This record gives sequence, C-alpha cells and structure tokens, in this order.
Amino acid sequence: MTGMDYQGFTAGVKPGGLTQDYEVKILICYLLMQVKATMSFNEINEVLQSEGIVNYFEYAQAISELLASGHISQVKRPNGEQCYQLSELGVKTAKTFEKSIPLTIRERSVQAAEQYLLKKRIEKENQVEITKVEDGYTLSLRITDIGTDLLQLSLFVPTEQECQSIKERFLKDPAEIYRGVVALLTGDRSTVRLILAQAMDAADGYE
Repeated sequence: MTGMDYQGFTAGVKPGGLTQDYEVKILICYLLMQVKATMSFNEINEVLQSEGIVNYFEYAQAISELLASGHISQVKRPNGEQCYQLSELGVKTAKTFEKSIPLTIRERSVQAAEQYLLKKRIEKENQVEITKVEDGYTLSLRITDIGTDLLQLSLFVPTEQECQSIKERFLKDPAEIYRGVVALLTGDRSTVRLILAQAMDAADGYE
C-alpha cells in the first residue's frame, strides 16, 4: 500500500481512532450489540464519522465484509429502509474480541449512537413544520402519541432564524413544552414559574 493509499483510509480519523480493518469490523459488531437496535448504513456511518473514529472507505469495506461473512444481515424496516442486524456469529465476535478495541473508543461510539437514535426517535414522535408565508413563517409543532396527538400548535414567527431556534428548543424537550402550554392555558402559575426558572438557569449555564 502506498503512502497515498494509507492516507486515504485514515483521512478524517482523529488521533486514537481505528485504522485496522479487523478493528473496524469488531467495533461495528460491538456497537450493534450494545444499542440492541437495527441501524442503517448511513446511521452507523454518521455516528462513527461524527466522532472521527473510522474513515468512511474503511467503514464501507468493513460493512461489505461483515455481510459476506455472516456477522451481520440486512433487514427492512416498515418504511422499506434497509438496515443491519447482528447475527449470532456477530454477537459471539463482539463478546470475544471487544477488549481489543480501546475502552474510550467503545464508550464514545456507543454514547454517540444512543444520542443519535434518541434524537431520531424524538424527531419522529415530535414533528416541526416551517412554512413560508407572505410576511414571515408559520411554525407548526406536533407531539404524536399512540392515539390522539398530545399537542398541535401553529404560530406566526417573523424570521427563519427564530423558527430554527424554536424548533431546536422544542425538540430538545417536547415534554417540557407540552407541560408549559398546559400550565399556561389552565392557569397553573406555579408550574409556569418553575419552568421559567429552569429555563433561566439553563440560559445562565450557557453564558
């Protein structure tokens, strides 16, 4: 392998990241075992790339080889999206060789995956729609449930920047937004004051 080839398979990898193909394959198996969920090619890649753990080309090659060896298999989600699940061979491999991967890498990858999957679930269950209107934007917030939606709220917002700010705040803690709206409409002032105090404390923490 030439120096250029080697650089190609390590580009984007932070110091301490993985550069050996067997390490990447073990980490993928370990990750799927720990999150106990199916993940798509792009989801796993986004998690590993966000932490600078693995180069994309090394990752793509590892996935292909894991499929060929039977460590993982492809399944379809209800929406038709292809994703991967770990086989018994993959579980055995992860348990046997997990300690060959540095603990910090294992912890970072699992934490990043859990945060990513949580974000995806929140975005699926709590929807935000931004619509351009003549004098600004209409922002629609929705909290879904098994039966009737818990909340449907539309409001006018002057700028797109404010829309994005509200969207981020809403998706960060939809339950608190719902609790605050109900408290305001029912006149529960003590709850409103508590939520405002918590928001002020959080804002101070960012300063």
